[in-house]
Amino acid sequence: MINRAKKKHWVWIRRQLADFSMKAIFKRNRNKKQKKISESSSYVPSELQPVPGTSTNDDTTQQTLRAQSSKTYKDVSELSEQFLGIVKEISEANDLLSPLKSACALMIRGIQTIRNVHQNRSNWMDLCDELEGHLQQLEIHRSELQERPGDESNSCLKALGYYLSTTADLIEIAAKASEGDNKALSSIKRAGMAQMEKGELDRHRERMETAWQLYSIEMKRLIALKVNDVGDQVEAYEKADTTTMSARNTDDDGTVGPESKIAYGYRVDLCEEGTRIEILDAMRNWATNSEFTRQIFWLNDAAGTGKSTIAATMANEWSIDKRLAGRFFFSPNSRVTQTTKEFCLFVANDIARHQPSLAHTIYGEIKSISSEQHVWFDVKLQRLIIDPVGKLEGDGYVFIVVDALDNCVLSEERVGLLNSFIRHLPSAPRLKLLLTSRPVQDIADVLISSPLVHGSDLQLLNIRNSHHPDVALYVEKRLRSISSDDRAMIIARSGGLFLYAATVCRMLERTRHRTDILKIISDIGVNDKLERRMDMLYLSILKQALIDRDAGDMMMSVLSMIIVAYQPLSSNTIGRFLPGNIYVEDFVQDLGSVLKDGHPDRPIKVLHPTFREFILSNEDRANGFLLHSAQSAAEMAYACISTLEHMLEDDLFHPVKSSRLLPRNEDIKDVDRLVHKSTTAAEQYASVFWAHHVAASEISQDLLSRVTTFLSRKYLNWVEFMSWRGSIGWCIEGLSRLRRTITNLMGSSNNTQGSVIVRHAHQFLVQHQSMIIDSALQTYCMALFFTPPESPLFAEYRERYRDRQPDIITSSSVEWEDHVVLGGHSEAIDQLIFSPDGSRLISTDLNGRLQLWDTVTGGTVGKPFDDTSHGSYHDLRCTFSRIGDRFGFITQRKEVHIRYSINGEPIIPSTQLRGICYPIFSSTVSFILVAKGSSILRRDVIYGREAQLLGTGADNFSVHQIFISPNDKMIVCAGDFGDKHDEVNHATLWELDTFRPVASYSISRLSSSYYVDMNIVFSPDSSRFVICQPGCTFLLCEGQTGKQISLSQEFSSFGRIGTAIFCPYSQYFAYTDLSNSLSIIIREQKSGRWIATLKGHTQSIIHYSFSSDGRRLASISYDQTVRVWDIETGAASETIFPGFTGDIRVCGLSFDWDQLASTSAANGHQVHLYSLKGGAVGRSDVELDDITITSDHVILGTAFVDARIAVRSGLNGGAQLWDTATGVQLECVFPREYVVDVAFSPNGKLIAALTETSDIWVLNAATLKVSQSFEMTGVRHRGGGLFFSPDSDLLAVYHAGAARIWNLRTQNRLAGIPRSSPYTNIENELIKLCTISPDNARIAGVDKGDKLHVWEIGSENKAGLQTTIGRYYSQISAKFSPMEQYLLAVVKLSSEITLWRIGEELQLLTKITLPDSIPGRISFSSDGTYMAYESFCWDIVTAIPLLAYSGQSPPPFFNSTGLQAHSFLRYEDGWIYSAFPPRRLLPIPAELQKSNFTNYWHTFHEQAILIDSRGKPIVIDCSSVLAEARQK
Repeated sequence: MINRAKKKHWVWIRRQLADFSMKAIFKRNRNKKQKKISESSSYVPSELQPVPGTSTNDDTTQQTLRAQSSKTYKDVSELSEQFLGIVKEISEANDLLSPLKSACALMIRGIQTIRNVHQNRSNWMDLCDELEGHLQQLEIHRSELQERPGDESNSCLKALGYYLSTTADLIEIAAKASEGDNKALSSIKRAGMAQMEKGELDRHRERMETAWQLYSIEMKRLIALKVNDVGDQVEAYEKADTTTMSARNTDDDGTVGPESKIAYGYRVDLCEEGTRIEILDAMRNWATNSEFTRQIFWLNDAAGTGKSTIAATMANEWSIDKRLAGRFFFSPNSRVTQTTKEFCLFVANDIARHQPSLAHTIYGEIKSISSEQHVWFDVKLQRLIIDPVGKLEGDGYVFIVVDALDNCVLSEERVGLLNSFIRHLPSAPRLKLLLTSRPVQDIADVLISSPLVHGSDLQLLNIRNSHHPDVALYVEKRLRSISSDDRAMIIARSGGLFLYAATVCRMLERTRHRTDILKIISDIGVNDKLERRMDMLYLSILKQALIDRDAGDMMMSVLSMIIVAYQPLSSNTIGRFLPGNIYVEDFVQDLGSVLKDGHPDRPIKVLHPTFREFILSNEDRANGFLLHSAQSAAEMAYACISTLEHMLEDDLFHPVKSSRLLPRNEDIKDVDRLVHKSTTAAEQYASVFWAHHVAASEISQDLLSRVTTFLSRKYLNWVEFMSWRGSIGWCIEGLSRLRRTITNLMGSSNNTQGSVIVRHAHQFLVQHQSMIIDSALQTYCMALFFTPPESPLFAEYRERYRDRQPDIITSSSVEWEDHVVLGGHSEAIDQLIFSPDGSRLISTDLNGRLQLWDTVTGGTVGKPFDDTSHGSYHDLRCTFSRIGDRFGFITQRKEVHIRYSINGEPIIPSTQLRGICYPIFSSTVSFILVAKGSSILRRDVIYGREAQLLGTGADNFSVHQIFISPNDKMIVCAGDFGDKHDEVNHATLWELDTFRPVASYSISRLSSSYYVDMNIVFSPDSSRFVICQPGCTFLLCEGQTGKQISLSQEFSSFGRIGTAIFCPYSQYFAYTDLSNSLSIIIREQKSGRWIATLKGHTQSIIHYSFSSDGRRLASISYDQTVRVWDIETGAASETIFPGFTGDIRVCGLSFDWDQLASTSAANGHQVHLYSLKGGAVGRSDVELDDITITSDHVILGTAFVDARIAVRSGLNGGAQLWDTATGVQLECVFPREYVVDVAFSPNGKLIAALTETSDIWVLNAATLKVSQSFEMTGVRHRGGGLFFSPDSDLLAVYHAGAARIWNLRTQNRLAGIPRSSPYTNIENELIKLCTISPDNARIAGVDKGDKLHVWEIGSENKAGLQTTIGRYYSQISAKFSPMEQYLLAVVKLSSEITLWRIGEELQLLTKITLPDSIPGRISFSSDGTYMAYESFCWDIVTAIPLLAYSGQSPPPFFNSTGLQAHSFLRYEDGWIYSAFPPRRLLPIPAELQKSNFTNYWHTFHEQAILIDSRGKPIVIDCSSVLAEARQK
C-alpha cells in the first residue's frame, strides 16, 4: 500500500525529469530498459558521453571535452544542479529515494566547487577550504560505492577514481610549488596561494572539469536506474491503491505540498550521531519498556534547545521500525501549522501512510467527516486517530509525535488538544504521544496535573555544565574544517543552546569569509546572556549578507515581506511584489543561516521564531536592521493592490456565455484547476491578504486613497475571483479588520468617502455572502441589485453592469446603516450577551439557534448551535466565564455545552443531565451545578471529575435556581415546597466547599400560586448579594454570613423587576424601581443606603450598566433612547449614543461601553452592532410606526390585472395596495381595522377584504372605491377568510365560527351552509370554507371535528356530504376541477393531496404524499387534464395512480387561464426554483429570507413577490431567465 501523496511525488518527478530531457527513463519497454537509460543522459552533448569499454583518459575524449569546456560547463552545471536538487528534495520526503540524498547533496556541492574553480574566484583560501572538505566527502562516497557491488556501481567507481586522481595531481603540484612558503598552511592552501602560470592553471582546471563531468554522467545514470526501478514499484501500487488523500497534502503538480513538508517536519535536522544520548535513551526506554505505562512523554525547555531536532530524530527512528503512527510539527511558517484546525486530518493521513492496514478505515472516516458540515476537534481526534489506532493489530506501542505545541497560536486550541488526548488516550493503550513545547503556562497547567504524563522534569539546557558535550559533538562533526580552538570558542559561546550552535554552523558552511565570521563570534562575550548572544549573531549574519551597502533598502524590503507575510512566500513570489532590479534569490541565499531557502518557487521559511522576534523587536536590539511591522505591512499592501489591479477583470475565467442564466460554482467543472492554472502564487496571495495588510498598517491618507480607488474599480472582480477560490470568508475577515481599523483611527470623522466605501464593501459581503459563495457571477446580478443606489461604491457599478441586472420592480431602495448588521437567525432574537472584553457576542433566538460573533470582524465564530428540542420556544441559558475565554449554555433538553470563546470549539462533548442545570465558571475551572429535587450535584466538565452532592435537607423541597459567588465559595439555592397554597419562595445560602447551610430566607409571592423566578446577584468581591423577587421584594444580604442588611417590599403592577447590577469599580449597585420600571434606583453596596433615583425615560427600561470608571450609568429604554446618568447626583449626562435607536426590542451594551448590540421589531432576526467608540449615532426622529408595529409584514394576496395590484398587510391592521409595474403605492379606501384576509375575483374586477370585526368590503379594482359591503354577526376575531366563485358572482366568507355566501349580483345571502353561533363547542362547528364548484352548485369546507363537507348551495339539506379526513383543519385547502364538477382535490398539512369523486358519497380516488411540507396553491389546467400544486404537476386523466408531468415547459392550458395562472416557481434554500425546466433561477438575498417564508412570498405565473422588512413589495420577474433556460 502506498499513499496518494507519494504517488503524486512521482508524477512530479517524472514531469521535472522530462524538463531535463529525460523522458525516456519512464517509457516502460522492458526489453530495451538499458538502452533507454543510456538515452536518458541526452541532456549532456553526445561528444561528452564516454563510450563503454574505453578509457576515460583517451586523448580524443580529452580534446573533445576541452574544446567544449567553456560553453558546455555553464549549461551542464546549471541544469545538473537543478536536476539533482529536485531528486534530493524528493529523497528527503520519500523513503524510497532516501539512499540518494547524500549522493545528490555531494554532487551539488561538487558542481558549486568546480564552478568556483572555473570562474577563477580570487579568494583562493576559501576555495581551498571547499576543496578540502569536498575531497573528504568524496572519499567517504567511494567507500560506500565499493560496498555496493554491481555493474552500475563499478562504472561510477571508475569515473570517481579519475576525478579523485585529477584532484590529487592538483594537490601534488600545489605542494611542490609551495615549498618554502608558510609551513602552517595545508598543502591545498599553499597551492592556492602559489604563483602558478596562467596556462598551467588553465590546464589543471580543464582536466578537473572533464573528470567531474564524466563522474556526474555516471552518477546520474545510477540515479536514473534507481528512479526507474522505484517508478515500476509506484506504478504497481497505483493499480491497486484507490484511496484518496487530503488535497492539502499535495500541490497541483502532485508533489508534497509545502504545508505538508512543514507539518511533517521533513526539513527538520536530525540529531548528530553521538549527541543527545541521555535524552534519546530515556525516550527509547519509555517507548519500549512496558513498565512505563504513562502514555505522554513531555519534553519541555526553552526555545532553541533542540526539541524539534529530538522530535524529528525519534519520529525517524520509529518510522524505520514501523512504529510511527503520525506526526505534526507546529510552526509559525505556515498558517496550517499555527492552529489545530487541520491537525487531525494531517495526522490521520500520516497514520494511513505509516500503518497501511488502517488506511481504508481512516480514509473512510475522512470522507465521512468531510461530508458533514462541522465536526469538533474532540470528535475528529477520536474518529480519525484514536479509534483507528485502537484497532491496530500486533504487539508493542505505536507513537504520535507532536512538536512545538507552543507554536500553536491560540491557548484555547493548545489546551483543547491536550485535554482531548488525555481524555481519549486510555481507550487506545498501544498508542503513546511524544510532545515537545516550551514550558508555557497553559500547557504546563494541563500536563503537570495529569497522571498520563512522563518526562516533564527532564532538561535539555544545562547552563551549569560548561562543557556542553552534545553541542560540542555537534560542532565537531559539522565544522571539521576549522581549527579545534575555533570550535572550542563556538561551543563556549553557545552556552549549551543548540540554536546558537546550529546557526553558527550554517553561517560558516555558507560563507567565504570564515576568518571574519570567527572574529565576530569571538568578540561576543561569554558572560552575555544567551538572548544577547543570539542577537549579536543575528546582527553579524545581516551585516555579512549586506555586501553592498547601497543595497540595504533592497535587502530590508525582501526581509520585510518574508517577515510580515501571513504565509510563507517563495523568492519568485516576492520578486513579483518588488521592483525588477531587486534580486530576491541572492538575498535569500546570503541569509541562508536564518532562512530556509531552496528552489525559487518553494516558500521561504524563517528557521527559528527568535529571528522574527529579533528583527521586529526594537532599535537597541536590531541596531539598524529593525523592521517596523506597520510600515512593512503598508509596503506589502501597496504591492498586493498593484498586483490585483493588473490581474482582475470581468468574468475572470469566462465560464459561461449567458448574461442572465448564471450557474452555481459547483456547476463549473475543474474550477480549482482553472484558478491555479490562470493565476500566479503572488496573485493568489494578494487576493487573500491585501486587506489584512492594509488593516495592519498605520493607514495613511495615501494608502486609504489607493484602497478607495481599487475598490471603486476592481472590487466586484475581486469578489468574483474569491468566490471561485472558495475564499469569501477571507474577504469578510480582511474587510472587517480594515473597517474596524479605519473606524478607530477616524473616530467621529468616520464618514469620509473612503471610509464609507470600505464600510459598504464589507456590508456587501455580510449581506450577500451566501449567494456569492454559491454563485460567483451573482456578484454582478442579484447581489449588486440589492445595494444602495446612491452608494459611492456601487453607483458606478450598477450603471456599468446594467445589462446584467435582474428584472425587479420595487419602490423600496436599499439603505445600509453606518453600523454592522449581523444576519444568520431566522426567528426573533431573544438574547444578546457580550463577553467581558467585548470581543465576542452571543445571540440566541426563539427557535433555539445560538451564534457566537466576532465583534471586530462581524463574522461568526465556530458553527452555530441549533437546539433540536421539541417545542415552539427554546430557552438557552448562556453565560461567559469571568475572563471571557469560555462560554457555556444549557438547552431545553438539559444538554450542557462548554466552548472556547476564541473559536467556538467545544471544550468537552455535550453532556445531557437531568434536573435544572447551570453552567458555572471560575478562574480556572468550569463546572455544572445540577438541581435534582432537593439536592444539588456539582460536576467538573473539563476533567470529568467525580461529582459531589449537596442536600438541602428537605425531601419535598424543589430547587429551581442556583447562583454562585465570584469567589466560588458560596451558592444560593432558590425554590419551593411544591405546595401551590404556600405562596412562598425560599432561598438558602450555602458554603460550596463544605456544603454547610449558612442562612435561609422566605419571601412571599403575592398572588402567584407557583414558583416565580428570582434574580439573585453577587457583588464582584462576593461581600454582598441581592435577592430580587419580581413584583414585591428587594433584599440585600451579607455575602459570607447571609445577614440581612436591607429589605424593601413594594407592590408593582408590572409584576417585574430588572436584574440588579453591582458596579465592579465602586461601592454602588442599581436596580429598576419595583413600582415604576421607568426609573432606576442607585444604592450604596455596604449598607443599602439610597443614593439616587434616575428618572427620565418615558417607556420601560430594558438594559442598564455601569461605566468602567464607576461614576456613570447608561440605560436603554423602549422609548428609543440611550441615556447616561451621573450616579452621585442623578443628573443626566451626555449620551454615548445620540439620536434614537429605532424600535429596539433586545439589546446589550459591552462592559467598556464601546459597542451596542440591538434588534428591532421589524428586523428581529438581525443584530445591529454599533461602534460607540467610532461615534455611532441613531436616527434623527422617533419613528412611531416602529413603536407600534410588533411583527413583520405578511402578503395577503395578489392580482395581476390592468393595474397589476399586490396587497400587503401587517399585524398592526393596515392593508395596502401597490402597482407592481411601478412599485408605487396606490390610494384606496381600505378599512383601517385589522384586515384578516383579502381576495381577488377571477375576472379581475373586484377586491374583497374581511376585517376582524366581521365586516366585508368589496372594492372596484379599477377605481379602488368601495362598491359593496356586508356584515356578519360575530365577535372580534383574527381568524377566517374569504374567496370568490370561479365566475366571480359568489363570495364565500367564514369568520368567528360563522359561514356565509353572498351573490354579488343580487347582494343576497344564499342558503346551504349550517349556521352556528360564534365559539360554540359543537363538534361539527364550521371552521373553514375552501372552494366553490365551477357551476356554483357546491361548496366544500372542513370543520373542527376533522370532517370534510360538501354542501349544495341553496339546498335545504344542511348535512351535505361528509367524510373524515383527519385533524389539522386549519391547514387544509381544496379545489374543484373546472371540467369535471364532481372531482375535488384536498391538500392537508401541505404534505398530502387526496382526490375525491363526488357522488352519493365522497369517494377517495387516490392519495399523493409530497416529499416535504410545502405550502402552495392547488390548481387545475383549464381543460381539467392536469392538476398542479406548487411546482408539482400530475396527469389526472390518463391513469390512477397519477402520472407526474415532466418537461422543459409547463403543460398546455396552464398559461392561458388569465388571473388563475398557476406559477411553477418555488422557493428553496435561498433560491427561486423553476419546475419546467427543473433548475435554479435566481438567489434571494439573505435579508429577505425569514423563517416562515410563505408569509412573505407569493408567485404568479413567472413572477415572484417578496416583502422587505419595511413592508414594501419586491417583484422579481423570472420570465427572461426562464426563456433562456428553455432554449438550452
